[in-house]
Amino acid sequence: MKPQFDQKLTITLPRPMPASNDCLPHAGMNLGSPRGVGLQPRPGMVHRLVIQPQLGAWCLFRLDEHGGFVGESWHPTREDALHQVKREFGIDFPADASP
Repeated sequence: MKPQFDQKLTITLPRPMPASNDCLPHAGMNLGSPRGVGLQPRPGMVHRLVIQPQLGAWCLFRLDEHGGFVGESWHPTREDALHQVKREFGIDFPADASP
């Protein structure tokens, strides 16, 4: 089954929060440099989350106020990505919610 882009979820945080990197080992995570400014991770405040299917997994992207990259994690299921959102940001987003 081919993933559909209409399955993408976007969550705007009620207040900016820092990203954590505590989701290992169940998901790969990268707290990378925003906009390619170098190899060292730069701290950034997360304003928006995007969860979408990609290459047979679910990606949770953490974005700053301008849509710049703060971090990402890959999860085996949408439910697992939503669980990480709850754990990391305290947002309980229903697993059966529509995009």
